Amino acid sequence: MRLLLLPVLLAALSAAASVHAQSRECAAPGMKIHWMADYCMSKLETDDEIAASDCIDAELKRAFKSDCAAKIHYKNALCRLSVSRKLRTGGVRDCVADRTFMGPTVRNRGVGGR
Repeated sequence: MRLLLLPVLLAALSAAASVHAQSRECAAPGMKIHWMADYCMSKLETDDEIAASDCIDAELKRAFKSDCAAKIHYKNALCRLSVSRKLRTGGVRDCVADRTFMGPTVRNRGVGGR
């Protein structure tokens, strides 16, 4: 009887773990360093990560409560740049709420894409 309950118990635990992981999921996907790179390249209006390396080095020294907090900070900064340059319609708040908004480094999981 115990062996018959094991698959049910494992399925329940897996579902609970999945819900827990989703609740901890960050609103800004990807890696913090990719958000930093996109922010710096956008700020400097370049697609050259080498040209943006001083900015990236400076941003790496900033302290954040968590990686998620950092990614949200950089998403906010990218949205402000995009809206101020009229590259995006609507306001910063709408941009930040858009789960599809991200820079090319975040989208491609690195500079140059994969």
